[in-house]
Amino acid sequence: MSGIKYENVGGAAIAEDGGALMLTTDAFLLEAFVKKNGKQSVCELCSGTGIVSAMLLSDKKAATCECVDFQEKLCELAKKNAENYGGKMTVVRSDVLDYRPARVFDAAVCNPPYYRRGSKPSQSRENDLCRRESTAVIGDFAACASRALRDGGDAYFCYTPERMPELITACRENRLEPKVLVPVYPDRGRGCGLILLSAKKNASPGLIITRPLYLRDNGNITDEYEKITNNHTAEFLYE
Repeated sequence: MSGIKYENVGGAAIAEDGGALMLTTDAFLLEAFVKKNGKQSVCELCSGTGIVSAMLLSDKKAATCECVDFQEKLCELAKKNAENYGGKMTVVRSDVLDYRPARVFDAAVCNPPYYRRGSKPSQSRENDLCRRESTAVIGDFAACASRALRDGGDAYFCYTPERMPELITACRENRLEPKVLVPVYPDRGRGCGLILLSAKKNASPGLIITRPLYLRDNGNITDEYEKITNNHTAEFLYE
């Protein structure tokens, strides 16, 4: 693990080595999408270096977090990050196909690979495994989230808009009822670039689609995105 350095990301000290994926806008928005509840236990699937879990703990949105990823190098970095949280953050190296949690969680967060198998690979194998489906597809991630959650627990996903029908279908097939959908636009005048979706295990049907979240307006950060950046919450979008 040579070359490790620590960066301040969203108020959390994050270990990285220059090759692993650092904080992306998608991961930051996913963390902001999680409702604040300092007593909840959270399972982070596709956790990478544990950035989302670290921010959840730093923001007091969770009491404990368990990070799950199948890449050895990223899990080692996540363990470095976990050292900052006094036992509140644990790391499990596992494929979602095999992961069977020892307990149930109040919430699950997942930033799954967006691209289908066979699409053009990136130059970095680590980044490729984070961005492209390999052993598991979106239905497997929804099934894993459902296994990890207690009844009434919340699952949070970020995903591409073109594959949102697949995610919604996968959630409902695994007893995760979609509850809140936030369409995210990188700039006014551009198409939707990201969807944030929350779902509740074994809940009755009923979906809220919020007003659009524009990150920029002609290249300038919007007031709403600045508010999210400063406060690490997007709850005001659907209150």
